Amino acid sequence: MGDHYIRPTGACHDQTLPCPDTTASAIARIGQDGCDDLWFTRNLIMDRAGYCFGSTLGQSVFDNSDCLGKSVALDPHSNRQVQEIRGLEQFHGCKVNTKRRQLALNDTHLRRLLVDLPIRDEFESACLGWLGAPVPLYSGHSAGTARIGLIQPGDVIGYSHLPVGNWSYVTTHTSDWRVKSGGWYDRSAAPEQCRDFAG
Repeated sequence: MGDHYIRPTGACHDQTLPCPDTTASAIARIGQDGCDDLWFTRNLIMDRAGYCFGSTLGQSVFDNSDCLGKSVALDPHSNRQVQEIRGLEQFHGCKVNTKRRQLALNDTHLRRLLVDLPIRDEFESACLGWLGAPVPLYSGHSAGTARIGLIQPGDVIGYSHLPVGNWSYVTTHTSDWRVKSGGWYDRSAAPEQCRDFAG
């Protein structure tokens, strides 16, 4: 999965970050859940830096008990990632209603375990029934990070985020799409073996 991803020439120079394909063929609305996803990732970065949230949604989703203030310093990698996400939010016309209390996401509990945060893609796809052996999922796009999940035989695997090299952030599901686990999957170490594909 993720073969549709194209790095635009001259667009992004940090090879550790995925960059959006902004060609005409890639223009697609990602919907409310996609905008919620981008909002969550951007603000999780800010939360980890100590940002104090003032909106109803920010205070409902993140814990302000250890926040430092409204002006926080981001490391260069986090700053570049926030700028990438802001660009995608603008590109897709995202307008997240921060007066509500919940996001249209089912994996925020898994995303909080990640050291490398994924960025939402315009496209979604799925492996419908994993046929291979169990495969570990990691908290980052490196086998040196913590194992936080597992792809198991029969699992449905959801892809909805930009890959980073051979790594993709995935969620695993039961056949009725209940989330089981999630994390970064190294496709080069365990090539996909699926009963069928969607998307």
